[in-house]
Amino acid sequence: MQHEQTVRAFLALFHTSNLDGAALRSMLAPDARYQPIVPIAPVRIGADAICGEMERQYKLYADCACDILHVAVSGDTVFTERVDTVRQLANGQATTTHVVGVFDLDGDGKIAWWREYWDALDCAGQLGIDDRAMRAMMCA
Repeated sequence: MQHEQTVRAFLALFHTSNLDGAALRSMLAPDARYQPIVPIAPVRIGADAICGEMERQYKLYADCACDILHVAVSGDTVFTERVDTVRQLANGQATTTHVVGVFDLDGDGKIAWWREYWDALDCAGQLGIDDRAMRAMMCA
């Protein structure tokens, strides 16, 4: 139950326009890994790199809402099924996608491995861009 609460609290940090890097960092293992979109985005390694990636993403969008539909826990792994909606800063457009987020927690209850699975082509279509532009946006 503690792992589920940790992941829910972590996701709640994204319901903001002003990302709190210190709060994010406090929930990550120092050597944590994050892959923003499996399989196309590179894995970010280390809490600093993850926070840097989130800060980069928050220069593209704001007002992230993570509506958690389902959560499953197996040992130290937490699976979330969500509907995420963000507002694009460039034009104010809302973009919504279904996401499966998988989180592995370490012995200290910190997030050690976080990966996101979502349909990038669906998001690209909502944004009016092609798959190459979407790849460039997510792989920067």
